[in-house]
Amino acid sequence: MNAIRNSRGRRPSSLALSLIAVGLAPFAASAQSWEVYSGLNPHQERLHGVADVQFCTGGGQVATGTQTVPPTVAGFNNILVERKNAANPIAGPWRFSYDSGRSEEGRGIVEYTDGSGFAVVGTWDTLATPVQTHLTISKVDCNGNMVWHRSYGTTAGKHVAWDIIRATTGDSAFGTSPGDLIALAEYNTGATNFVRVARVRNNGTLIWMRDYSVPGALSVLTGRGIAEVETPSLADNLVVAGGYGNNAAIFQIDGNNGAYICGSQLPGQGLSRFNDIARHGASGTTIAPGFTAVGETRTAATALPQAFVASYRSTACGLQRQVHWGSPNESETAQAVTTTRATTFSTVPNGQLLIVGNIVGPYLGANSNDVWSHLMVPINLTPYIAGGYTGMRYGTQGPGLAGIETVADVAESSNGAHFVGATSSNWDGLGDPLDGYSVRMGFGGMKTLCSVPWTAPVVALLPATSLAVSPTPISPSLTLSPLTRATIPAALCCGIGP
Repeated sequence: MNAIRNSRGRRPSSLALSLIAVGLAPFAASAQSWEVYSGLNPHQERLHGVADVQFCTGGGQVATGTQTVPPTVAGFNNILVERKNAANPIAGPWRFSYDSGRSEEGRGIVEYTDGSGFAVVGTWDTLATPVQTHLTISKVDCNGNMVWHRSYGTTAGKHVAWDIIRATTGDSAFGTSPGDLIALAEYNTGATNFVRVARVRNNGTLIWMRDYSVPGALSVLTGRGIAEVETPSLADNLVVAGGYGNNAAIFQIDGNNGAYICGSQLPGQGLSRFNDIARHGASGTTIAPGFTAVGETRTAATALPQAFVASYRSTACGLQRQVHWGSPNESETAQAVTTTRATTFSTVPNGQLLIVGNIVGPYLGANSNDVWSHLMVPINLTPYIAGGYTGMRYGTQGPGLAGIETVADVAESSNGAHFVGATSSNWDGLGDPLDGYSVRMGFGGMKTLCSVPWTAPVVALLPATSLAVSPTPISPSLTLSPLTRATIPAALCCGIGP
C-alpha cells in the first residue's frame, strides 16, 4: 500500500493518535469496531481461522494461525492461538504459541458448545526426507491450555489443512452425532492432489476419514471449505468447495460415512476456484435451503482475477446462480463467507451472506493491497444494500505506513462480525515483516476507522457441468502429547484504530 492513503476516511483525534503510538487505542463505551495487529518480532505471523466466542465465559474473538520462524532464528513454525476481548482487544485475555519441536501450523478453529474450549485444525511436519506431513486436530481450553493433540494419518508431500466445522447433525446408527468435529485438508504426492475429510468425536476419536480424487492419470482436485447441507434425508450430507483443474468445483458426501454423492464444476470466466462455502436457509424459512461458495475467476492465467460467487440447491449439486464482479484494472478475490445472524448488523436480517476478500489495485492514485467485505442476498446473489449497507475496503492507516493487508476467514457474532488475516505494515517500528491482522466490524455497520465504501457491478455467468469424485477410506489415528503454551508479549500488539 501507499502512504498517500492516510488522507482517506475519518481521521483519529490527536489523543487517539497518541494512544496508538504507545501501543494503546482509545475505546469509548459505545465503540463496537476495531482493527489490531499482533506479532512476535522478528517472527512472521498469519491468522488463518477465526470464531466468535459464545460459550467460554467472557465472550470475544478467538483466532488461530501460524508463527513462522525467520531464517536467522533457531526453531520451527508454531501453532498460534489468541483470544481477544470484544470491547478491548488490547486487554487480551491471552495470546499463545505452541512449540512441538517440529514445524506445525494452525489453520482453522471452532468452539465447543459446552463451554470447554476450542478445536484447532492444522498440520505437523515429520521432518522426514522426502517430506511427510500429518493432519492434526487439537483441543485448547478457554484459557489457552492445550488439552489434547492428535494426528490423523501421514501423507507424502505437503499436507495443508483448510477448514474445521462442528456438526449440528448426526445419526447414532452410524456412530455420528451433533457436536462431532469435521476437518478438511489436501495434500499433493507430485502426481495427484488429494482432498482429505476427517470426522472425529469431540474427544478426537476418529469416526471416519476419506481421501478424495478424480479418476485418471492426473488429478488436481482441491478442497478449501466445507459445510453441512440442509436436507431432509438421514445422510446428514456435507459439501466441499474448491476446484478441479481450471474449474471451480463442489462435491457432496454422506456425513455419516464419507461416501460420494454428487459433484459439479464451473469454468466461470475460463479459470476459476472456490475458497470457502457456507450453508444457508432451511425448510420453512424465508431463505430457501442451499449453500453458497465464494472464490475467484479470470479469463486467462495472466488476467486479473474477479470475485466469484455461486449458489447451489441442497440436493443433486444443482446450481442456482453464479456471478462475478470486480474492476478490470484491479485484482479482486473472495476468500471466505459466512451468514449473518439477525443480531449481527443493525437492520440486516438473519441469513444474509457476509463475504470477505482481497483487493489489489489503484487507490487514490497508487496501488494498494487491501481487504474488502460485502453483504449479498442468498440465492439471487445481489448486493444487500438496504439500510445504506455497501461493501467496505480496509487497509493500512497511519503516518508512514505502506503495508499489505490480506484476509483468510470471517465469522459472524451477535453484535458485529470478525475477520482475520495478515498485515505487513511496520506497526511496532521494529521492522517486523508480518503480523496477524484482526478486525471487528460493529453492530451498527461494517465500518471501522480504516475502511472506506467499496462496490462493483455484478455479472451473471453460465451453467455448470458434472464432476465425479472417488473416495478412499483412510484409518490411522495417533494421539500426540499436548503442547506446552508460550506467552507472546502483550507489548507486541496491537492498536491500529477503533
